Amino acid sequence: MDSKPKANFNLVAEPTGLGKERRGGAVNLLLGAIILEAGRMLKEGRSFNEVELASQKAFGQSQGLLSFCQQLGFPKIMEFLNYLAQDDFDDELLKVYDNFFSLKENVFSLPGENIASLVEKKITGDLDEKTMNLLVRRFLAVAFMVAAEVLGAGLVEMSKLEEACQQTLGWKKGPFSLMNQVGIQETMRMVIEQLEICHRKEINFPVPDLLINQAQANAPWVIKVM
Repeated sequence: MDSKPKANFNLVAEPTGLGKERRGGAVNLLLGAIILEAGRMLKEGRSFNEVELASQKAFGQSQGLLSFCQQLGFPKIMEFLNYLAQDDFDDELLKVYDNFFSLKENVFSLPGENIASLVEKKITGDLDEKTMNLLVRRFLAVAFMVAAEVLGAGLVEMSKLEEACQQTLGWKKGPFSLMNQVGIQETMRMVIEQLEICHRKEINFPVPDLLINQAQANAPWVIKVM
């Protein structure tokens, strides 16, 4: 694969007027991060149903994340994730995230047919509430971290990211509205939990200064309506 970043390699449309150009963009980086987390969950042995329902609960979507991936096409998903995982060039994305976008311990490192067969194993029956809650928290923590990072990096305005997550990704609320809903201290607890999970897997999980400062101020995000 070409080692030079492709500025316009996106899964979905980015908000207009990004503050600057960076590999992965803003909403696409957020999408890529939660898809990677879904892949890690599946690699751990979680079922399609568990991951699908957890993503729906986390973001208030009518369609789960894995169904969304199927709709876009797994070959395209895998190409984008490999693009984010590239570490053979020196750019801002790599400096900030290190190996966070690595495909180690992830089903998306498998051949396409293996992934397709894996997600087809849909089981029925009741899902464990405790497990579901843990998966929901993991999805939210990843989304919160990336949202705060791209905002702090000056890639996108808060209101534009909020709108893009709702209109493009189908979330009920944007990431900063979700943080306000759960509370900034609980948001930080989720992020620290995810930091510990990632470190056990030897995967970097960068906690943005902007998020730390917001938690220290113990204040909700001020979201300007567009």
